[in-house]
Amino acid sequence: MSGSPDPTAEATPPRPAVSIGAVVGARLGESETALVDDLEMTTDLGLGHVRFTVPWSVAQPKPATLDGGVVEQVRATAQTVRSSGGQLWLCLLSPDVPRWFENEGGFTDASTARHWWPRWVEAIADAVGDDVDGWVPLEAPFAMANRLVPGDPRRHGELVDTLLVAWRDAWRLLQGPVPVATSLDVRTVVIPRDDVVAAEAARREEHLRWHTWLRALRDGTITIPGRADRELADMAGACDQLGIAVSGTDTSSDLEPLLHRTAEQGPDRPLALTFRPVGPDPDARAEAVDTVLRRAAELAAALPLARVTVTDLDALTRTRS
Repeated sequence: MSGSPDPTAEATPPRPAVSIGAVVGARLGESETALVDDLEMTTDLGLGHVRFTVPWSVAQPKPATLDGGVVEQVRATAQTVRSSGGQLWLCLLSPDVPRWFENEGGFTDASTARHWWPRWVEAIADAVGDDVDGWVPLEAPFAMANRLVPGDPRRHGELVDTLLVAWRDAWRLLQGPVPVATSLDVRTVVIPRDDVVAAEAARREEHLRWHTWLRALRDGTITIPGRADRELADMAGACDQLGIAVSGTDTSSDLEPLLHRTAEQGPDRPLALTFRPVGPDPDARAEAVDTVLRRAAELAAALPLARVTVTDLDALTRTRS
């Protein structure tokens, strides 16, 4: 009969469910039990994954050393997460870098960064690699560059180039049995029509948030405004998941264009989303999380969205209560 399905045709396999997770340990400086408390909450929620940022400044108080307490902390975290059926993802860079690294110029000095950053990545990977289910070497590179070098386009461009090399170096060391994911701070940039200076700044921001990183990951070409384009070896395809980081009170309406644009401009990879809710109170942030999770679940029917990570564990918990 016309219109009947072909029994010999292969059915399209359903997309795997999106893993919902949260960032833990964000309040380590506030309480000695903060990480334990967070892990109890994630266990109760039955999350698919947990992300923890290893404090580089604590893990390496001196060059070429590794604090055993941090290593044991990561291993204990992995054991707790895995025992409840979840996965542990590690982020390797936070705003607090070691003082000795910063004193030598940190990421604003290319030679310092290229010498010490890969050694840190290699050291922590050798120590806890078997306990990790995924890596996020660094997050929000645009914000990081703006924080370190504000108001100087030339030096800012040099720093962006250094961060791209840092990503490539981390990828070389970490690629293997578990995935490596980006967390790029993209957003919709509006170009003003009535202010030439503001329009130029917005176009630069647009390029750095989108074209610089996604093209580099797609074909290995580094394009930074004000600098000559160049090829970076082993940069093309240097991720297993193409992740973005967004924030706001309600970004659900922006999620579809942001994810589609990321998929179109970057390499062909599964997508990941990190969401930081913004709101005047816990209930407002919880509402933002709930809205974004619902929208992400809808979009996953048509997009290869693998993970959603919420940075506010309290807000996520309120959505499940």
